Amino acid sequence: MRNILLVEPSYKSKYPPLGLMKISAYHKRLNDRVVFVKGCVPEKLKERWDRVYVSSLFTYYWRDTIKAIKYYQDSVPRRSDVIVGGVLATLLRDDLELETGATVISGLLDTPSALDSGNKIRIDTLTPDYSILEETNYTYELQNCYIGYATRGCPNGCAFCAVHIIEPEFNGYLPLRKQVQQIEELYGEKRNLILLDNNVLASKRFNDIIKDIKSLGFGKGATYTYKNKSGRTSTVNRYVDFNQGLDSRLLTNEKMALLSEIAIKPVRIAFDNIRLRGLYEKKIRLAAKHDFKYLSNYILYNFHDRPEEFYDRLKINLDLNEELGLHIFSFPMRYVDLQSKNRLSSTPGNIGEHWNAKYLRAIQCVLIRTRGLVGTKRDYFLKAFGKDHDEFRKILLMPESYIIYRYKHEGDGSTDKWWTQVCALSDWEQDIFKHIVQNHLFRSVNRSELTRKVKNVLDHYMVEDD
Repeated sequence: MRNILLVEPSYKSKYPPLGLMKISAYHKRLNDRVVFVKGCVPEKLKERWDRVYVSSLFTYYWRDTIKAIKYYQDSVPRRSDVIVGGVLATLLRDDLELETGATVISGLLDTPSALDSGNKIRIDTLTPDYSILEETNYTYELQNCYIGYATRGCPNGCAFCAVHIIEPEFNGYLPLRKQVQQIEELYGEKRNLILLDNNVLASKRFNDIIKDIKSLGFGKGATYTYKNKSGRTSTVNRYVDFNQGLDSRLLTNEKMALLSEIAIKPVRIAFDNIRLRGLYEKKIRLAAKHDFKYLSNYILYNFHDRPEEFYDRLKINLDLNEELGLHIFSFPMRYVDLQSKNRLSSTPGNIGEHWNAKYLRAIQCVLIRTRGLVGTKRDYFLKAFGKDHDEFRKILLMPESYIIYRYKHEGDGSTDKWWTQVCALSDWEQDIFKHIVQNHLFRSVNRSELTRKVKNVLDHYMVEDD
């Protein structure tokens, strides 16, 4: 019997670590002792482990991932007995091996002998071990869900997406019923069904997938009954969520009709490029026709788009909400270089050709209070993003504190004073001011070389609020 430690680094995650859950199922089949922890736990450092598995998520969690790997390396016989897999491990394999000396596994554990020579078990096909989630105080938002795949991979190969690297082969049908039924048999009934498919509409067996979902009790209007903390029985709606979104280019009337037969909420459709406006609006109208009211749509920005095009896509959703009586929540997704180790860094790969460090930080400041979502209320949108392109560009230039604490600084006159001073700059002073602001050079610039008017404007960017 081997001593196995599973580690998810300390970053926040609403999804349980599916890869580690499957590795747990694998090792328990072999009668190994398996322990799961979140982050660096001193009590586990004192034990000796035959293997430590560390999961990885996005590449910009590099620091957290490295910290977890190195923390446990003295608890195993060799550094190579720490095994790392996941998204970051696949995209930054060479860097990870060089930095840690750990064993790095790329892609999926979908072949025999993936972890032990001669063992024929395909780990990726195993039922995830939900029981390990009870071993930590960390609560995952989607813990009470069946999490699985009806398909794997995506045939598109988009440049901004890592799916074609992690899951290079598109598999158009997986036995969803078997996945859900085995989870229920082993770990009890769950409320919702979360499908992590990257492009389910590309499947030639989409009809069969919908049939599977309905047969599992997730048809339209499905409910879930459970006992609450007081012991009383409660009944709530249950939902299906294709969490990675639906490809609008493949969303036909027939497929939308099939989706309307299941308890899907919300519908997620990407709006990545303003040139897709006509197609996107057509699909939103199609969703409304089939009585879908709640949509949460991905808005990619900082790739090849311009800031004004990002604004326009948000505004289009607002207009469609009012016209069609929908609730479309826009979910802005900032493009970050697929190998970036810090999403907030100003390296060239992290900043789109039409963007700059200040604009990206301004969008982040606007979204702070809404947890990354853009809601459906026009008054909020006009206040947060401006009534037109000119106001939007003004907000992008605004000092961070004036964006986050908008009402405070508008009330004390600071915002008006800042803008009056900006407008009073000459053309060449405007160029200097924008160069400093857009590249976050506030503290590195030689202020003695600036005019009084430029220095007065820059003083607003030094304001700090409690």
